[in-house]
Amino acid sequence: MKIDLHIHTSKLSPDSNLDPEEAIKKARDTGLDGICFTEHDRAWDLSALMELSAFYNFPVFRGVEVMVKEGGEVLVFGLNINFTTVISITELRNLVTNTSGFMIAAHPFRGFPCNTITDFNIASDIVMKRPVFDRVDALEGFNGRNLEGNNILACQLAEKLGLQISGGSDAHFSDELGKCVTIFEKQIQNEVELIQELKAGRFTGSPNHR
Repeated sequence: MKIDLHIHTSKLSPDSNLDPEEAIKKARDTGLDGICFTEHDRAWDLSALMELSAFYNFPVFRGVEVMVKEGGEVLVFGLNINFTTVISITELRNLVTNTSGFMIAAHPFRGFPCNTITDFNIASDIVMKRPVFDRVDALEGFNGRNLEGNNILACQLAEKLGLQISGGSDAHFSDELGKCVTIFEKQIQNEVELIQELKAGRFTGSPNHR
């Protein structure tokens, strides 16, 4: 099952130009099996999400992309609350653990000059100074808005840490949707099953759905 696990919509992410219904229709037309709205620090209301999913007969899930004090952002699943301030990774980990959720470090090498500095050991030493990676459950290895080098380093870091990788477009516009995906071994119909499959590790990231 191919799911774009990282999408922002204009409904809850001010920097996005992607209408939620447009996202669903585009995902369906391009052959995706599901999508996940991971808005910046905001969570979709479950009833509104289920209504959209039912209307289009297409699986739509939710998560939250949370900025943490230590630097970087984390995709959170199962903790569907609105964040009004930047919190620490430890506090976020505790909240997610209490809700039996799942955490993925988003685009860990975003902004790193991967085209000029390609030594992984140097890059990973710099990035891992952020005390985040021992608190997350997986890394986003493939991000549709990253340069290829950023994704290569992210996958290498995941291997070094023994963590699985996910994939998502990080779409803010229609033409970005589906550029990277997460492939799940089993069919997923609802949020409970999504978190169950994430925690079971039955997934992997893929660089390009199209």
